[in-house]
Amino acid sequence: MIRRKFEKLFFMMAGAVLAPLYCCRKGHQEDSLNQPVFIIGAPRTGSTVLYQALTNCYEVAYIDNLAAVFYKNLPFGIWLSEKIFGMKPHNTFKSKFGNTREYGWHAPSECGQFWYRWLPLDDHYVDRGQFSASAVTEIHDEIVSCQRVSGLPMLFKNLNAGQRLRLIADAFPEAKIIYLKRDPRFTSASILKARKENHIKEGEWWSVKPKNFRQLMALSEVEMVVAQVYYLEHQIEKDLSLFSERNTLRLHYNELSEGVVRKIGNWLNMDEKSGAEVPEFYRDSDKKMDKELMGQISGMVEAYPFPGDVPE
Repeated sequence: MIRRKFEKLFFMMAGAVLAPLYCCRKGHQEDSLNQPVFIIGAPRTGSTVLYQALTNCYEVAYIDNLAAVFYKNLPFGIWLSEKIFGMKPHNTFKSKFGNTREYGWHAPSECGQFWYRWLPLDDHYVDRGQFSASAVTEIHDEIVSCQRVSGLPMLFKNLNAGQRLRLIADAFPEAKIIYLKRDPRFTSASILKARKENHIKEGEWWSVKPKNFRQLMALSEVEMVVAQVYYLEHQIEKDLSLFSERNTLRLHYNELSEGVVRKIGNWLNMDEKSGAEVPEFYRDSDKKMDKELMGQISGMVEAYPFPGDVPE
């Protein structure tokens, strides 16, 4: 921990020296082929390991833990990271509920601080009319500037983005969206486990917030979690219509594999990195679940109109 603090201080001091030498080119002109990519979904649906796999195996721009230090000047952070690490694989597949800060400076970061420069901290859902035209322009220009550093599209994994698709559609109408789903029973069970491990009390919120989260906090813990998953996915399903079908890819947790990672790489037209490892992917199974808990969750899931489109 102490070593990491010294390293962060060193990078910040180096940034203060180098930033004036870095020329950030801004503007609306951009390479139409380089559109940002967003991984979205409810929490605990496999988004972190997919993010790690894609950033490890393919040449794509992303915010690593070093670039995240400079979230107020993200193009510079991307530039500095590329000067230090180049296109080397990070080979990091560990996280603590999406947080990778303990696992290396080149490991991919969600970097929520970048988005909170323009968006509210307490409300994750933003509708048109809740953000200004200037915010859209600034976000657009900042991301375009990041992409110009390497000439590659930016890959983001910040699950709050699933509740901000209206903003993203205004800033990047041709953005590409990877939407991850999971059997809601297992998603809910995994969220409940995460709540327990993070010492979240009943009646308190954890992770991504749908627009009606305040009303949901009055529910029992199990129903609140099931409702959280339902309303997050319901909003995503509704707002995906803002993007063309050719720019959206729907995946299921149980489908994740090395082959699917390659499929995504081909879909995004990305070049492979040499020496990159592929993480191990897991599948859900009723045999691994506590029967009593699964019974409670299943009863709640049946009370919500989840679409019956999950593979066996």
